[in-house]
Amino acid sequence: MKSLNLASIGAALLGSGTKTGIAEGLGVLALAADAATGRPQGSGLTAAIVAAEFSRRLGDDVATQKDAYYIALVRFIGCTITSHETGMMSIGDDQGFAVATMLGDWADRADLKKHLAQFIALDAPSEDRDAAFESICDMIPLAAPDFTAAHCRQSYLLAKRLPISQAVLESIPFYYGRWDSKVLPYGGESLPYLQRLHRITEMAELVRRLYNATQAKEVIAAKLGHEIDPNLGAKFLEFADDIFEVASKTPEFENFIAAEPGDRILMTPTCRETLAEIAADMTDHKAVCFRSHSRRVSSLAAQAGKVAKLSKGDIENLRLAALVHDIGKCAISNRIWYKETELAVSERLEMERHTYQTQFYLSHGDPFSKWVSVAASVQERADGSGYHRGIRLSDLASNILAVANEYDELTHGMPNRPALSADQAANALNATAREKVFPAVAVSSVLQAAGHKVSDAKAAYPFGLTRREAQVLSRLAKSETTAEIAEALGISPKTADHHIQSIYNKTDVRARPALALLALEHGIVMD
Repeated sequence: MKSLNLASIGAALLGSGTKTGIAEGLGVLALAADAATGRPQGSGLTAAIVAAEFSRRLGDDVATQKDAYYIALVRFIGCTITSHETGMMSIGDDQGFAVATMLGDWADRADLKKHLAQFIALDAPSEDRDAAFESICDMIPLAAPDFTAAHCRQSYLLAKRLPISQAVLESIPFYYGRWDSKVLPYGGESLPYLQRLHRITEMAELVRRLYNATQAKEVIAAKLGHEIDPNLGAKFLEFADDIFEVASKTPEFENFIAAEPGDRILMTPTCRETLAEIAADMTDHKAVCFRSHSRRVSSLAAQAGKVAKLSKGDIENLRLAALVHDIGKCAISNRIWYKETELAVSERLEMERHTYQTQFYLSHGDPFSKWVSVAASVQERADGSGYHRGIRLSDLASNILAVANEYDELTHGMPNRPALSADQAANALNATAREKVFPAVAVSSVLQAAGHKVSDAKAAYPFGLTRREAQVLSRLAKSETTAEIAEALGISPKTADHHIQSIYNKTDVRARPALALLALEHGIVMD
């Protein structure tokens, strides 16, 4: 019998009622993952409904039904870990690549190429597309083990921080397994039950959302004994019409929440923060130029909130809102983010849609509702010159986040612009304060928190770390050697080692890999 782990059971015993469950937070991430993988909006939500309903009709116990629901939800939280690489292979269209390779048969070159042609870079020159398709078809048989392992590993690392069952976690590494054992070195009955069930329901629901229920059933029938378990697949076809009817009920998000089998796994403050961190990592893995951006902004904004003497509650909300402020970027193709020349007007409008998408995602359910206004205002300005609403931003916390985000963007380059030095960025932000684009208090708070003309910034770092120690810890998190740290910071190796020993003593952590995790957990990500 498959069962929930103790954390899940303990949470479930608290009851359901009207209290928020972690499924609501995962549902928000599922909406962002839909966009990141080129699927119709809401596909992740209804995939969870279909999986749970199929499990119920198979006669599984409630714990297994719940596992089926949750494996569908955590399936794509690691989806962006390979977005950079897949975008490079597909003329920048990471979203088109994702949906095409979900639908196409990796063991059938003609079928895979057909789906690539349907979804990838539709407006690119035909010769570029043809070359990309041939390259992808050549690559997949060779790279699939590493490619799928990276995705599954990321999903596993994120999912294991949540109170979901061991059965779900143990199924994650086999997400891409086929019944016929082609492409990947496992298959048949050796695949976990949850994986075999989910492979069917995910495919069926994706095809239904893209096309219709009839085509979904035809696709499942064609894949029996190849990609999917023939016995489970045949059972699904018996129930398909009734299952699709359940999944089609509206309103969609409310239907998804109500579909969780058994009692809800209730949200805790720790789970809420973990989900925000997962959202940050999911966003920042989408493109190389985003790496650690959300965590850096979160750390800087929280420190600036202290400088501005915001209340503890406001600082905490600001820190968490900053973690999720860019989740809407998942909706924008890397063809936009990686463009090396100035964006065309239409591309600029597409790029600016990311703040609307952030607002859209976070407004679903309760988990992130208190952060929506601050997070979605990150590109608004005090003079009304920002986007997407063009409002005059007056709230201090929102302005601090907007300035912290601007500072981090200025000091980190993008493909179409170089990074500024810290002093250049400070000068640029001081100019915006003079021009009333940002309030002077927000600019000064962020710049002080960033170390400009401040001697006591060390108070903002955890464990009593000094700013220099925080810089050293940040570089330890990047696996730099003592010599590399010394060179980067302009200090001697002996001084660098002195700082490292001080960090060990203050944090009571002695291993460098553990320090890297500590740096991420506390937002100590600097340059």
